[in-house]
Amino acid sequence: MITARYRAVVVFCLAARIAGAQTADATPKTFFTGRDAAIAGIFFAASAGISIFDAKIAKNFQDTSYLHVRVGQDLDNVFTHINETTLTVGGLAVYGIAKLTKQESMADIAFHTAESVAAASLTAQVIRGPLGRTRPKDAKDPYNDQYEFHFMKGFSHFQQRAFPSIHSSSGFAAAAALSEEVNMRAPGARWWLGVPLYALAATPGLSRMYLGQHWASDIFSGAFLGVFYGRRVVEYSHAHPTTRIDKIFLGSVKGAQLHFVPGGASLDWTKTF
Repeated sequence: MITARYRAVVVFCLAARIAGAQTADATPKTFFTGRDAAIAGIFFAASAGISIFDAKIAKNFQDTSYLHVRVGQDLDNVFTHINETTLTVGGLAVYGIAKLTKQESMADIAFHTAESVAAASLTAQVIRGPLGRTRPKDAKDPYNDQYEFHFMKGFSHFQQRAFPSIHSSSGFAAAAALSEEVNMRAPGARWWLGVPLYALAATPGLSRMYLGQHWASDIFSGAFLGVFYGRRVVEYSHAHPTTRIDKIFLGSVKGAQLHFVPGGASLDWTKTF
């Protein structure tokens, strides 16, 4: 029998797969496109469908008779620190060091990663504030009532900030941005780097489920937001390298390409100011 843990991992990967596909057809002329609302509607409808099983999955993530729960509860306090703050600050720190050392391509990657995490986190905050969904362990009937909402309380009460998961959106935003940046520079490298990146992106959300902070549908919706922003920020920025924010922070890095040659690699890029 497939455990709740593996079902959760499957839906997170499905979120990444489908969200990625929706930006693969063409580079958008504007950051948000007309079909984004439809895509988002489909994903949030899917989250509603997953929510039917939220209580059962949440209980399984607390059942210590399962090995994954015992291991997960030992590790959750480590992975829960991979969040919007650490990823954004870390990305900006790498960006700053790269700019000081004139590593422009690294600055480009780090800045777009931090930008993606910040955008996904802000969007999640805007949703969770008015929605006010109660966290599993804080519900009046803990781990049983996944439909306890206190509308507008998400702005003032931490217990009512379950949907969507910012830990999940941040992790997947970073993974999607890094994967897309690598693919632009070295097509074909996405698979060997993307798979571990997305696997790591799932760990903060899973850790929050072991801690009773999120339902599975919270993690799924967060994953969608993260992948959307990670891919869109990178694709839009490189397709429109003269945007004001890139001109200010990056000097409009454009056309960076990584070329593998016998015995090493070479990196070329052009800049305009």
